[in-house]
Amino acid sequence: MLGRRSYARVAIVGGAEGVLRLTRDVVLSERTHGEWIATSREAGVLGETVIVGLVEEGITNVAKVGESRPFVTDGAVRHRLWLRRIDEQHGELSNQGRL
Repeated sequence: MLGRRSYARVAIVGGAEGVLRLTRDVVLSERTHGEWIATSREAGVLGETVIVGLVEEGITNVAKVGESRPFVTDGAVRHRLWLRRIDEQHGELSNQGRL
């Protein structure tokens, strides 16, 4: 077939360990500077490091899941995730509070 890629796009190194999770788009709102509330179809894992990409602003931040709670909206179960930005030079920002 024409136009098909003939080169390897991913290489898994022997002995590599880890977990890769791809999440769908989430609804995100900022609580305070460096803290967000995300609404997702999937639950978050406490302490997990995630990448928050703000597409319209062209900004990417690294954050940690501080809390994950299920709730029902319009007959569907969603999860409210509390995310706290990680300052890559100095570690986590101070804890401003919880949900």
